[in-house]
Amino acid sequence: MPLSLDKITHMRQQYVDRVPVARILAENDVDQGSLYYWLDGGPKDPARRLPPIPRRHGGDDSAHARRLLVARLWRTAQQQALDIEQRLKGIGQESSEPDRDARALAVIVKTLHELATFDEAHPAAQSRTEPKHDEPRDMDEFRRELARKIDALVAESGE
Repeated sequence: MPLSLDKITHMRQQYVDRVPVARILAENDVDQGSLYYWLDGGPKDPARRLPPIPRRHGGDDSAHARRLLVARLWRTAQQQALDIEQRLKGIGQESSEPDRDARALAVIVKTLHELATFDEAHPAAQSRTEPKHDEPRDMDEFRRELARKIDALVAESGE
């Protein structure tokens, strides 16, 4: 069903007013593709074309995206550490490349360290002030804790 001009105008105004995209989609019962189609001006026909609305960058949208990315990186690092712990305990399948896990974990830790360093150097760009309950407060402590766990597992498996 085609959207009415009133609904299109309303959605475009909500976007300009910085209403979150998820809320615009829910309130207007449209998909993301339709929203951005109309934000970009709609049909190519010059008689029906609307002036494009520039995409939002920065502010709440980028901070939210950054928070999601950082949270996903933390979850990935935690899962990688759990996988390594299980393999060292003999649970699960053996890794065909034992160094692969260590390299992957090192890359994740390095990325998280660089994000933390960036946040320290650019306080205005910080996406959050406090880590979630399951996130370490600093990378050095995260590394020390991870090293302690791995050392304990290696010691157990060598007995």
